[in-house]
Amino acid sequence: MGRPETAPNGRPEIILVGVVHRDPQGFDKAMDLLAELRPLVVSVEISPFSWHWRRRWQARWQAQFQAGLATLPPARRRHVAVQQVAAQIALPFEARAAVEYARRCRLTWQAVDINALAREHLPRYRSELLQPENLRHLTATPDGDLPTLVRREYERAARLLRLPAALLPLGPGGTAPQQTLREKVMAARITRLARRWSPLVHLGGWEHLVYTGEFLTLADFLARWQPQRLLLTSRCQGLGVGRRIPEMIDPPTPWPGAAGSAAG
Repeated sequence: MGRPETAPNGRPEIILVGVVHRDPQGFDKAMDLLAELRPLVVSVEISPFSWHWRRRWQARWQAQFQAGLATLPPARRRHVAVQQVAAQIALPFEARAAVEYARRCRLTWQAVDINALAREHLPRYRSELLQPENLRHLTATPDGDLPTLVRREYERAARLLRLPAALLPLGPGGTAPQQTLREKVMAARITRLARRWSPLVHLGGWEHLVYTGEFLTLADFLARWQPQRLLLTSRCQGLGVGRRIPEMIDPPTPWPGAAGSAAG
């Protein structure tokens, strides 16, 4: 990995990049952003269990998915729900981008999510999500356009992330104890990485970037480090023709100095 660096005055430089999961352009946008920011480490909202389980089951999931598609009428095989299932069983673009960036730069990346949720949900893909009956049920819902849905979700994220904490809904898991623990653990892992290698870029769902004014989200637990928050939109900010630069939510802020213990 690259040489350890720390930011001035001991402040770890943390950049939280909010994504819409299953964004069909997410990999390319993430690679553009990582090349622009050049972090020394990348963390991803994926658990070690999820990463290893997904790679182990990829071929079998894909085979089952294609068999299920064959039972659908041809007109339904490009339904937006089918596209979302395809993205759901694929390796997440956030992790693929982190792996590729780390390979090119001879750095490393870290899966920082907890294993519990993936252990519960991923084994059910074969028995529930990919069953032909479920695919038929999903394609009976109103159709749509996946890029349009993703764009609208980024627009929604941009609106909510700019609201004062008092006007925001609760974080991604409400006040559920397991979800709060998840956010706290991810924050602690990110802090440890960023204290050793800085700058750090974290790729994860945009909902975790919401400030609630309480300790409910990843952003809440990392607030003492004043992380910069970005959205992985496709807006061009004039930094080069065709270069996709994400929408900035928080401008860089001056750091008065750190005190106290690490998150978590």
